[in-house]
Amino acid sequence: MSTNSHDRDLRQARLAYVAAVRRLDAAMDHFGAADVPLDPGPGSDPKPWTAHHLAAMREVTEAFVDVFNRRRTWDGMRRDWRPQH
Repeated sequence: MSTNSHDRDLRQARLAYVAAVRRLDAAMDHFGAADVPLDPGPGSDPKPWTAHHLAAMREVTEAFVDVFNRRRTWDGMRRDWRPQH
């Protein structure tokens, strides 16, 4: 792999990571606005979750996974690359 190609790949990986962080930020805003009842409450039955709550939880979960994966990819590309002589 040439240096130019690797530099381009690194830029793309960085952009993918930044985009994932932006999606996580938006997902966290949605999660906060959804007001998901995480505390089960005093009774034996937990407070119910609506379809909206579940969607917000799924969105933030997927966003965290994407940030994790994108960062690992970017880190690996930076760590593992050896320039050609």
